[in-house]
Amino acid sequence: MDYTNDSGIRLDIEINKFLYKGDKSVAIIIVKPEKELINNNISEQDAGAFTNISLSEFVFILIVITGILVITGSIAGIFSINYGEDLENNRVLYRFVQLFNMNLEANIPSWYSGFLMIIISGFSFLIYKLDSAETKKYFFIISVMFLFMSMDEIASVHEILNNPVRNSLNPGGLLYWAWIIPGMIAVVLFALYFLRLLFLLDEKLRMLFLLSGFIYLLGAIGFEMIGGWLYSHSLGDSMLYVFEVVIEESLEMFGMLLFIYALIKYIKSFAETVQVIFR
Repeated sequence: MDYTNDSGIRLDIEINKFLYKGDKSVAIIIVKPEKELINNNISEQDAGAFTNISLSEFVFILIVITGILVITGSIAGIFSINYGEDLENNRVLYRFVQLFNMNLEANIPSWYSGFLMIIISGFSFLIYKLDSAETKKYFFIISVMFLFMSMDEIASVHEILNNPVRNSLNPGGLLYWAWIIPGMIAVVLFALYFLRLLFLLDEKLRMLFLLSGFIYLLGAIGFEMIGGWLYSHSLGDSMLYVFEVVIEESLEMFGMLLFIYALIKYIKSFAETVQVIFR
């Protein structure tokens, strides 16, 4: 599969599956730029060694990035409350808040959340392509679902439902963000559909899937409801609301990180080796 990155370098992306010792397999994802290595003193094989990372290291890097975004998001939220309208008079602080405030859209935290969802979509599709078990069909649905969620995270499509649902049902308090109502219905329907998948998994994976889903939904719906209650009681500009948003977004991010880890554990259950290779 060909792909051209932002630098104009064509990449050949290969997903290979090799049989290994019976039902074990080796899954290798190779990303190769067509451009020759500029430094002739380093062989292509040695250069690849510098850019190969294990999936465990990949998850650790994501955890560190998430921690940094939680800290910067908290600071940006505090600045937005303490400085208020005066923030526009300080160009650097204003730009910092715009980029890292977790209560805003189309900035670094929202992009990063969408990026995590794309990773989940990609790993789920990899499982669908490589696995031969009964569970594979469920991972195709998960892949499509998280691909849509990544677009929604960046474009905030779900918030379009707020006004129509609010005008129809007139909810308030914890349901002030009215999209939560159809959102909870969708969660119940998906939970019923994926119930069979949970019983097909071993106990450790089942617990990881359930825990990651619980953490994510605690933030996406649970704390979103708390935020709606605060906002409906004119507390949207309070420090309490800032930290509610930070906790909400943090739970979503860490829930997705745990799910990525669970997907990696699942891949390793039928693939002896999984490598992401950039060369």
